[in-house]
Amino acid sequence: MKKQVIILLLAITVTAAGALSGCGTAENSDGKAPAQTSENQKNTADENTLTVMGRVKNITDDTITLTVSNPGGSGGPAGSMEKPPSLSENGDGQPPAMPDNDTSQPPASSGNGAGQPPAMPDSDIGGPGGEDRDITVTKDTAYASEKDQKSKKISLSNLSQGDMIAVVLDEDQETAVSITVQPDQPGPGNSGNEAGDSADISLTGAKTIDGEKATSSDESFSSAEDDENTILVENYGKLQLAGASLSKSGDTSSEDYSNFYGQNAVLAVTSGSSAELTNVDITSSGEGSNAIFATGKNTSVLVDTAKIQTKGNSARGLDATYGAGITASNVDISTEGAHCAALATDRGEGTIDVTSASLSTQGEGSPCIYSTGKITVRDSSGTASGAQTLVVEGKNSVDLTSCKLKGSGDNGLMLYQSTSGDAQAGTAVLSATDSRLTTTSGGPMIYVTNTDAQITLTNTRLKFPGATLIAAAGNETNNWGIPGQNGGNLTLTGIQQKLNGNVSCDAISTVSLTLSEGSVFTGAIDPEHTGKTTSIQLDDSSTWNVTEDSYISFLGNTRKDCSNINSNGCTIYYDSSHPDSKWLNGESVPLPGDGQLVPL
Repeated sequence: MKKQVIILLLAITVTAAGALSGCGTAENSDGKAPAQTSENQKNTADENTLTVMGRVKNITDDTITLTVSNPGGSGGPAGSMEKPPSLSENGDGQPPAMPDNDTSQPPASSGNGAGQPPAMPDSDIGGPGGEDRDITVTKDTAYASEKDQKSKKISLSNLSQGDMIAVVLDEDQETAVSITVQPDQPGPGNSGNEAGDSADISLTGAKTIDGEKATSSDESFSSAEDDENTILVENYGKLQLAGASLSKSGDTSSEDYSNFYGQNAVLAVTSGSSAELTNVDITSSGEGSNAIFATGKNTSVLVDTAKIQTKGNSARGLDATYGAGITASNVDISTEGAHCAALATDRGEGTIDVTSASLSTQGEGSPCIYSTGKITVRDSSGTASGAQTLVVEGKNSVDLTSCKLKGSGDNGLMLYQSTSGDAQAGTAVLSATDSRLTTTSGGPMIYVTNTDAQITLTNTRLKFPGATLIAAAGNETNNWGIPGQNGGNLTLTGIQQKLNGNVSCDAISTVSLTLSEGSVFTGAIDPEHTGKTTSIQLDDSSTWNVTEDSYISFLGNTRKDCSNINSNGCTIYYDSSHPDSKWLNGESVPLPGDGQLVPL
């Protein structure tokens, strides 16, 4: 069954004999043939077997659905990839030295969707096009993993949605002889070093701090070279920068390298390094020129007072990937290009913690916040004029306290799972306390698709012009999951919260509302009667003002007389067969306002 997909996932289709001999072999992104780690894989491969590579889309006890690409989609041979252009160097092949300072050593991604749900980067590697392929697994299938660069035996239960795997197929070209989990990252290899860097991408900087300590006060730094960082801190380097002006022009040769690893960023901090910035001014105009980029475990950036402006596409304000962390306060961030969230994490679940920020984005697909990691924001404001207010993808989170954010995309707050592999599948989490979240879109305030989602709102105002508060539904146009299996499952908890608008739910989706501490919900739940499961639970202090006939699977209410439900003449239908409806004994209950609670 073929489907067009937004994200091209790397796929290699070669005979195993070719893969083992090296003749006509498909290559990994470092130019080396894919490792054959399983003895079963080596011994059973013959001229009748086939090796395919792709990303796991779905897993059952006897079948794995694999998303593989259209071979040669990048314009080259199937499975091939050109190496990125050489990065900028001095004539002697060494990175340029920094100007003299008080050290004697030379110092060393998102949201999407203006009017469209956020589109992910065009590909992991290559161009668009692909297909879904069902692979049969048996008790004889051998499993191994090279995800951490160490070969080890695993089992089917160790596979996860989103894993990149190499599969040796039997002569029937449908049954897996062996499956090997591959490293997640595109690019020339995985470093596997202590710093937890994502890959051995060779970055260069106009100024480079390589394993050294450096300080600078009131200096200006710039770069106009393609693919070059203005300042690069690497190999456990440490930088203290005060009163600096940093600028960047010149474009990236690879959006993926910029999004995942910091190529062409103004300041890139990698491989266990750290940077402390105070009172800095950062500008960029190049494509892929993220302002402050941190990547790799144990990599950290601390920012106190900064003004940041980017104008190119794929040029975010703060961006952290592969476990890196950025902590910032008193920052003013504005972006003007497409796919330029002011605050972003990309592949590998980075962490961003921001206090007292002013955020502004103008480009298509550029929400205030795009999280494929953990983003915490306090006492901040922001406006996205071409995208959602914020987006959470996959098993990641956004936590807001005392924030005022405004967006204008197809929906206000979006929680979803794409098929790009940039975010692990799991529960998307959003928490907002004492905040104000606004959208100018006529679409739903909250949109959930192809993921489980958990939202907790505490004394937070939601402002939107449409009639739909929540839409939980599958999708057939964005290739997020398998149509018919890609619904959204939302649990929303309101604490001292006012909620207005209808709850919409389709046949493969679920919505559960829990209201407490004086919360008020004014609206209808599943008025079209299309939802798989919908429910509402009220404590003694909370109220539901019903605006249309509603359909729920069950009602939980500490007031057994349901006197906290103002029916306004409407009927609430409940599923009397649901275990949580037993307390109603299948009876009809009159409600204040001449309506009633009626069993289906």
